[in-house]
Amino acid sequence: MKYAMTKTTKKIDGFSIDNILQIFSLEKKSQTLHVRKEDKQGFLDIDHGDLINAQLGNQQGIDAAIEILSWDDVQIELFQLRPCSQTITNSLINILLEVSKLKDERKSLFDESGEGLLASAIEKAEMQQYKESYKDLVQYLKINKNNAVAWVWYSRIQGNVGIMKKALNMAGSLDPENPLVKEEQQKFRAVSSRLTEDVARKCYFCWAPLNKNTTTCHYCRGHLIISREALIHSGEADATYLEQSKNRYSRILKKFPRSLTSIYCLGLVSVNSLNFQEALGYLDKAAKMAPEKALFANQLKLLLDHLAQNSTEVKAAAASPSATVVPMETTGEAADDQKLILVVEDSSTTRKVIAITLSRQGYRVIEAADGLEALSKISEERPDLIMLDVILPKMDGYKILSIIKGNKEFRDIPVIMLTSKDGFINKMKGKMAGSSAYLTKPFDPDKMIAEIEKHI
Repeated sequence: MKYAMTKTTKKIDGFSIDNILQIFSLEKKSQTLHVRKEDKQGFLDIDHGDLINAQLGNQQGIDAAIEILSWDDVQIELFQLRPCSQTITNSLINILLEVSKLKDERKSLFDESGEGLLASAIEKAEMQQYKESYKDLVQYLKINKNNAVAWVWYSRIQGNVGIMKKALNMAGSLDPENPLVKEEQQKFRAVSSRLTEDVARKCYFCWAPLNKNTTTCHYCRGHLIISREALIHSGEADATYLEQSKNRYSRILKKFPRSLTSIYCLGLVSVNSLNFQEALGYLDKAAKMAPEKALFANQLKLLLDHLAQNSTEVKAAAASPSATVVPMETTGEAADDQKLILVVEDSSTTRKVIAITLSRQGYRVIEAADGLEALSKISEERPDLIMLDVILPKMDGYKILSIIKGNKEFRDIPVIMLTSKDGFINKMKGKMAGSSAYLTKPFDPDKMIAEIEKHI
């Protein structure tokens, strides 16, 4: 039986279901929980703090409840209690004891079979910790030498092409119809003629073997490093492998929030997917987490320069419906002598390009997307300099500039106009309205910084 779920109240992530049920029991709440774990989903119905029903597919009652409650790392949505019959009369304490017993039994079987070693090896391989993964896989294969999937992963962590090939042959002899085995063998055949060295690296997205200095995967066409050529040709990679790798690295990052490998690879996935604003967030985060690693700072600067100098791509990235905003890392409270700059720009991606460029030069940055928001930010924080786009929704930059210059308190704040329009008339119009300088998009970030330093 299907129920129409209405009026979502909230989502809860990061807490176990039993914790939530215990709170509901104490507070005598009535609610339906929609619980998801990867491709599985179920429902728990709580009436005045008591678990009265559970549904998992066609299964209902206590068995469905115990199975759902045994899931870890779930996503939970809360709804109003849906109409349902009471199928559970057991107390919550007894149910949780059964769940604990089931988990212990499964863990024991998991450890005895060695599957825990395989899971650990796969997780380490996904984090590119190949030496640590190798140790776990060797131990696992001593117990389960006939597991084809384990041999696939053994091939994935190998740098030696010959060993890689032997491991895939072993996997194929054990389970030739296994989809993962067939896919991995197909990849190897497709790229083997291009492998000119005995030692290979692996693609961050599809696991295909590559020559050490290869920067673009021959199999999935994903760019493995940010370069001018990669930025020009981004968007050509296989979308399926990009989505798979995005899910993989996002899952790792959720468990290990400071995984630099995952953060950087998510930045590469975003660049290959043309989600430049998302890429900016990840690369900025990586550069701030590891300032001693020049790679991250250099990759970030390449992307900033590209977006600053290619306004059409900035607009495309800003309009991308799949882009996810990644919060920029903050470094705590601002120093007393840190200059504050307000960036007024309707393109969220252009704002981030400017904001990250300025923050990396030691400036504190606040942002506004339109004139009204800009005037509010000016009165709240009084910036030391304003970067103001001419073409804005509701109120154009010249009108905002005239309001600023007409205010006794704020008229001395230097304003740099930023626009895609060029020409003598536009520059004169800005100058007459009181602007300190006029930058034309696309702009050079280094020249922008040089211009700002003249007025601040």
